[in-house]
Order: sequence, then structure tokens, then C-alpha cells
Amino acid sequence: MSNRVAVIVGGTGDLGRLITARCADAGFDVVVVYRSATEQARALQQAVAAGGRRCLTLQADLRHPEEVERFVAAAIAEFGQIDVLVHAHGWLSRLQLFHECSIESLQQTIAVELLGVMYCCRAVLPHMIARRAGRIVTLASDSGKVGSSAEAASAAARGGVIALSKSLARENARHGITINVVCPGPIATESLERNTAADALTARLTEGMIRATPLRRLAQPQEVVDLVMYLATGGAGFITGQAISVSGGLTMC
Repeated sequence: MSNRVAVIVGGTGDLGRLITARCADAGFDVVVVYRSATEQARALQQAVAAGGRRCLTLQADLRHPEEVERFVAAAIAEFGQIDVLVHAHGWLSRLQLFHECSIESLQQTIAVELLGVMYCCRAVLPHMIARRAGRIVTLASDSGKVGSSAEAASAAARGGVIALSKSLARENARHGITINVVCPGPIATESLERNTAADALTARLTEGMIRATPLRRLAQPQEVVDLVMYLATGGAGFITGQAISVSGGLTMC
């Protein structure tokens, strides 16, 4: 895996940090794209460098396509190639019934969770097509398959990501590019722990999802990252256009 390059969008998040570390451990040089977590990005850069790999950190707001194009160009200028794009960035909005959501919150969710993915794929695909190789893995959610109470806008965006990825997989398979989606259920992350402690609706819905999950627990972050790594770097060369759930049986579709 030497001299391969992975770009992790949302690399400072709960899952993004694990994905970054795993890619570096697998021998990839990494590009960490983040929005505002400068200290976490710096710590990741130091950790990757300590393990003998190179790490470039780039700040970007995914709502603006010109910033997305800029970080893709910077990654290629620094490393000469992009082999893997993992999109693990989301919009942490409060769970809220749809009719109570502000127009601004709806727009922000769609801008980051759907349009941001579109912009990233649009920016990186010409490079991968020219190289006739590449893997794209996007983190979405089971809500994009079956819907979810109190997060309708996010579910709509995630459903759009699934449809987008399937369409792009069909378009680009002939170029040697695979494109897949990982759809977790609820994950035992620091963010979820904070949100359940701060918001009664989030806590109640999380408890309900655990009861509805056949395995009766939350996913551990590493269980989700294991699938991401397989699709991005492992022997998954004949898997494309798939939206794979990691949800303990909460959904089976």
C-alpha cells in the first residue's frame, strides 16, 4: 500500500479520526479535510507523522464548491494522486420534528450532507477517471433507506447520497472506479453521548432504536470503520454501487 493517497473528508470527526489512523497504518499518505477543528487536525497530523506517513491538513467549507475544488487540487499538487476518497463529514443538527425545523436548518443539512458529497465527487472524479482507478466511500445512514423520525432532512439527504452513489457507480465502473456507501445505525460516539445527555428527545429516540435493534446495542465506531476500510483499501474491487448497513439488524434491506 506504499505511495497511495487517501483523502478523508471530515477527518477530525468521531469516525474520521479512526479512518485517518487506519489509512495511515495501512501505508497510505493521508489528506485530512476539516471545517473548523484546527487543533484536532494538527494532532492527527502529528500522530500520522509519528507513524512514518505524510499527512496534509486542509480546511474547507463543503457548502462552497470552490473550496472543495481547492482542497482536491491541493491534495494532488502535494502528493500527485488521489487513490481513495472517504467522505465522513456530517452536519450535527439537533433532532427535531420536521414541521418545527427552521428553513435555515433544512438548507444547511442539505447543503452539507448532500450537496457537499456531490461537490467532492465532482471534483475528484476527473482525476480518478484519468488514472483509471479510484475508490470512493461515503458515510451515510440507514435513515437514508427507511426514514427516521425527527431527522427528516438528514434522511432525505442521505437517501440522495445513496442514489447519487449508485448512479456514479454505474457511470464510472468502466474507468476502474468503485463507489459505495456505508450506512450505520446509531453509533456509540462521543457526539451521541453529548447529545443524549443534553437533549431528552435524542435520548428517548436512541433508547428506542436500541430496543428495536436485534443485537440490542449501539454500533462501536470500529465496527463501522472496519467496513469503510474494506471497501476503500481491501479486496473489495468487485463491489460497487452498494449501500451496506452496519446497524445490528435494525434495518435489513
